[in-house]
Amino acid sequence: MIKNLKYFIRYVAVSILVISIILFVYLLNNFRSLFNTFNTNYDAGKIPMSASWKEQTASENSFVWVGHATILLNLNGENILIDPIFSERASPFSFIGPRRLIEPAIPINELPKISKVLISHNHYDHLDIPTLIELQNKNTDLLFFVPKGDKTLLQRNNLLNIKEFEWWQSTSINNKVFTFFPVKHWSARTFFDRNNSLWGGWKIQSSDYTVAHFGDTGYDSLFSMEREKFGNIDVAFIPIGSYAPREIEKDHHVNPEEAIKIAEDLNIDYSFGIHWGTFFLSKEPLFEPPELINKYQSLKTEKSFSTSKPGQLILLDSLEYQTILDN
Repeated sequence: MIKNLKYFIRYVAVSILVISIILFVYLLNNFRSLFNTFNTNYDAGKIPMSASWKEQTASENSFVWVGHATILLNLNGENILIDPIFSERASPFSFIGPRRLIEPAIPINELPKISKVLISHNHYDHLDIPTLIELQNKNTDLLFFVPKGDKTLLQRNNLLNIKEFEWWQSTSINNKVFTFFPVKHWSARTFFDRNNSLWGGWKIQSSDYTVAHFGDTGYDSLFSMEREKFGNIDVAFIPIGSYAPREIEKDHHVNPEEAIKIAEDLNIDYSFGIHWGTFFLSKEPLFEPPELINKYQSLKTEKSFSTSKPGQLILLDSLEYQTILDN
């Protein structure tokens, strides 16, 4: 009896060890970018902010970078919010996980009326359920556009009016065409649902402007090979942060040089750097993204890739090159 018990205990111990090793290897291979957020090299400081957003309610065809990947876009008087996160942490928990360096440039209770919310993918720094619930409570008839596979997540949290999109699927509403396009990234809300939903970016075409938001992306030949499919883009919001170290982040997040390459591949008229300065998720110094944007554009006769303060109102009919480093 005792001998059998010893064999059983040994069997259980070995089984636990084997399962632990397999799980460790799985997590290491599939979630290295996530673990990178737990070991950053934050060099202190905060990026400056602007209050010129207060003029936005009277400014059609404009945008405000609220922070991270959150963009408040006004097209022909309609306010569209992309990848909104107003929570203190980009995490499933309120007490642990990446914490804000700066407050949202616009408090959520001071946003103008929002008609649509666009989500690029389901990572917690882009799809923030508490924010979406608050937005729905404040905006009647709010529409949510999400990647294929994320509708159930929103429904479980009592969110309504949700439309899922496949890659390259479009819908026309209020004289605008919304298209969900692929990028090089991934999706997951837990350790066990990796890539169960899609990820991508959004192209919005109005009568006057075509605007694109690239969510999160690594560099890919897709952008040059599918140039005709992307079409003409007047303004693009392209991530420029969370890229170090490259051996971990290269397949998931472009660095500033690659962000400029995307803009060149697609012949974008005006690009704007997002996904930096709000949550510290990797190992590059805080101000390195805009510094490198400036460096890689320094030899160009025309500079068309800008950065600015969160909260700064930028009008689409008078776009000019600018850098947050001048402020």
